[in-house]
Amino acid sequence: MPRPLRCLVLLSVIVGFSANAQPTGIYVLDNSNGTYRDANIRSYTFVNGYVWRWSWADIETSQGVYNFAGLDHIVKRLDSLNQKLTILFGAYSVEPPYVAANAAATYSFYDPVSAVTTTRAVPWDAYLMARFRLFMAALASHQVYSMSAGANVPLSTHPVLANITANIPGLGAIRNVNSLTAGLHTTLTGYARQKFADSLIASLKVHTDYFPTKNVFIPFYKSVTDNVSAPQLATYIRTRLLQGFNGVANPKISFWQENLAAYKDTVTKVVTGLPTTTNASIMYQLNDSAYTMFQMLQGWTHPFSDPAKVANTTPVDAMCYAYKTYGTRYFEIYADDIDNTLYQPLFASWSNGAVCNTAAAVSNASGKLNDVLIYPNPAKDVFIVANLPVDKPCIITISDMTGKGLIVTDSRQVDISGLSNGVYRLSVSCGSATICRKLMKQ
Repeated sequence: MPRPLRCLVLLSVIVGFSANAQPTGIYVLDNSNGTYRDANIRSYTFVNGYVWRWSWADIETSQGVYNFAGLDHIVKRLDSLNQKLTILFGAYSVEPPYVAANAAATYSFYDPVSAVTTTRAVPWDAYLMARFRLFMAALASHQVYSMSAGANVPLSTHPVLANITANIPGLGAIRNVNSLTAGLHTTLTGYARQKFADSLIASLKVHTDYFPTKNVFIPFYKSVTDNVSAPQLATYIRTRLLQGFNGVANPKISFWQENLAAYKDTVTKVVTGLPTTTNASIMYQLNDSAYTMFQMLQGWTHPFSDPAKVANTTPVDAMCYAYKTYGTRYFEIYADDIDNTLYQPLFASWSNGAVCNTAAAVSNASGKLNDVLIYPNPAKDVFIVANLPVDKPCIITISDMTGKGLIVTDSRQVDISGLSNGVYRLSVSCGSATICRKLMKQ
């Protein structure tokens, strides 16, 4: 059964604080193309916003000198489309070089994406934190024009900005660094567990202090380790974070990962969602303490990481899995999938509340197939069968009008390029339930 929707309890009457709403929507991931990485901005009605990956070093070009041209450009474009912005200071988001040059403690950081090694200050370095606070203050107070206000407003209250990553100065995400297997104690100079956790809380507090009405999210992975066996570092950090950022004294935060996927096993015929609740236990066990956000592991249209992890499914299969398992309503999706006309009707259905987060999805989980989507219909070469139960194997059969079977498959993306133009019978069987539809090939 789907987990209950996360309820937001407003405690401002008691403590004078208003918690932020759960992050929601379909956001398109940027790439390095265009003007200030704007090439993937899309105007589809089902798109809620844009994920803009930028860096502290991109903005503070030299000590105390800030260049907000890229930010202004992105906000202006999204404002014209009535869309929202997520600023993703990801793991690759490094500090300006002068910070490490003046820090008391540094370490060697290898970025596996760019294959570049840099020197970074450790997260608890006092100079690093002082400069980071000044940077966040400048970012929050920067004036950007708002179409709805008809005037410049601070970024901290700008209606376009919805979400901002809690980039951990000197680290990026809560995860092991460099080899991604060695514990933090082997990499960070002068590491101590409590000191490290204190630096995470201090970093989060900077974000929530300067962006109190925006959703602040933090990349957090169970695999983070150190030289203390019990409790596990991830458990210790989660406990510390949720003690302070739970919507009472400070805003609720969100935990974020970029590994969402779903595949259908060709042997068992079962759809499996990723990450599993074991691998993402820090997110699965949150209950109502914090929110969850996911970025796709890769694209479905052009998978670049591990095609087997998105085989025979659609992006919305993964979204349904995350919604039912982790209560997630916010998704970062690659532009190629957003542009894929085979997926667009399903994205639109999700956006309109017709998939997963409605009674229709619950009935589907019971094996009732009345809400199955078949599109496009008429189809030319390929069509998709969507909104199928995720807990049952399903078989799609295409027959001619005399009843002769032509195609039998368990794939949700069906190739009919070998059929002649005309009208066919299509049946979908999941467990003991079956529906029949007409399919037109043109």
